[in-house]
Amino acid sequence: MRFSRRITLLTPITLAAGLLATVVAVSAADTRWTSTGAQQPGSPDRPVWSIAVSPTHPAVLLAATQGRGVLRSTDSGTTWTSAIAGVDGAWVVGFDPQQPATAYAGTQTLGLYKSLDEGKTWRAQSQGLNNLDVRSIAFGTGLVLAGTALGVYYSSDGAGSWHALGLDTQSIAAVAVLPSANGFTLFAGVDNGPVGAAFLLKSEGLGGSWAVVKGNFPADAVVPSLAVASAPSGGTDPPLLAGTSEGLFRSDDRGVTWNPLAGLPSTDFNLVLFNPANPDQIYVGSDGDQGNGGVFRSLDRGASWGTFGAGLPAKPRVTALALQPLNPAQVVAATWNPTDGSAGAYRIEDPAASVAGVTPTAAPSASGRASATPRASTPSPAPVRRSSGSPAYATYAVALALLVALGGAILARRWRMRREDSRIYRP
Repeated sequence: MRFSRRITLLTPITLAAGLLATVVAVSAADTRWTSTGAQQPGSPDRPVWSIAVSPTHPAVLLAATQGRGVLRSTDSGTTWTSAIAGVDGAWVVGFDPQQPATAYAGTQTLGLYKSLDEGKTWRAQSQGLNNLDVRSIAFGTGLVLAGTALGVYYSSDGAGSWHALGLDTQSIAAVAVLPSANGFTLFAGVDNGPVGAAFLLKSEGLGGSWAVVKGNFPADAVVPSLAVASAPSGGTDPPLLAGTSEGLFRSDDRGVTWNPLAGLPSTDFNLVLFNPANPDQIYVGSDGDQGNGGVFRSLDRGASWGTFGAGLPAKPRVTALALQPLNPAQVVAATWNPTDGSAGAYRIEDPAASVAGVTPTAAPSASGRASATPRASTPSPAPVRRSSGSPAYATYAVALALLVALGGAILARRWRMRREDSRIYRP
């Protein structure tokens, strides 16, 4: 009798435990990068420097490459076509968060191009640019900011005309726009110069008056990447990230003070991204200084980090990283192998990422170019479509709740059985 009763109780427990183990296994499988396939938008020693995903149509991708110009895919990276005739090299591509169909491309010798139809057609928009080597792009409400090989420029009319903002002796690898009550605070990251030179600068407004950023920021750290979150995260203003040659730094007070983020390998960080749906979640990439390249993720504002590289090549040089703004669980990365010159593109769906149809209120800015000498990236594959990772976690919660309930039932049952036994066998 007792044995049969135990079987009755243990069977649902076994089923619940099996369900829980299955969910954990599925979740683990979901956090593995998969190759996008053989048709890559690059060739040996021709890397991709930047990837952008359409905010409204996740299957539409743009890639800025070192030798094949700007490429476009409409099937999540399975196939690619040349997007801009006559352009051989490009540093950066990006979609304007405020106008999702509008895309921009910064080329290496032909200035800036703009598309109003998600990259189907393009036209040159370089009036006012004194330097046509456009290396980084960032967006603010009604503002486009461009970093070039010789200075920073801004446009307030959708790239119809450009105006110089100074720093015309500096190579600007990264730019960022932080909204303020009176307009904008601008940041510029420099990727070359003498030791001890200023590599991160800040300007209040569009006056072109730049100041060296201090506040615990290393004076000799090259800054290839900057990012601004779409909303505050633990403070009153959106946080900023700076990927540098000396690690990753964060500011929560509009760039006044900076703190190094611990828990990461000792390497450079040439790619930094916030999740637009949740500024607490951060993705960073490294192109492999000291052999520590890869992708890393934090779900708690950078307080702790986990490796996010299962499925990527060993010690990869990551040259491009992108999130799908309306579905950040879709992450795309590009890598380059310095040994054989091969480029690769990978896709992952991150079940831990927040997902929501969120259009950033403060247009997040990011520079998607790799550091110093860009190395290729590739587009992404036809991703397996899934709205988010929540179904797996919902099932996990159900299984856990079932285990707790069964545990309570077992205790109650055993208590009743002991009372019955005490009555039956009492002398």
